[in-house]
Amino acid sequence: MANDKKSGMKSAYDLAMERLEKRDGKLAPLSQEQKKALAEVENKAKAKTAEFEIMFRQKLETAYAGGKPEEIEEVERQKRSELDRIRRQAEEAKERIRQGQG
Repeated sequence: MANDKKSGMKSAYDLAMERLEKRDGKLAPLSQEQKKALAEVENKAKAKTAEFEIMFRQKLETAYAGGKPEEIEEVERQKRSELDRIRRQAEEAKERIRQGQG
């Protein structure tokens, strides 16, 4: 990888870090407290995801048993929407923590 720097080639990681530094200035290292808070947010998001996976599996089984494709599609849409919401909320919470607001 050291040769990449000499030849002008940069990894995706290096490019992303440069963009972050240009946008936000130098990145501050995370404190132990922030690391713990980030881990807690991640664990809660995983637990919520598992809970909804179970709930929607049951709903999906019921929809398949009913044999109505539109009902199956609606349950799958709801599941995707809910999982996306959980992920979004977790990422927003993690970003607040990284910025020292959470």
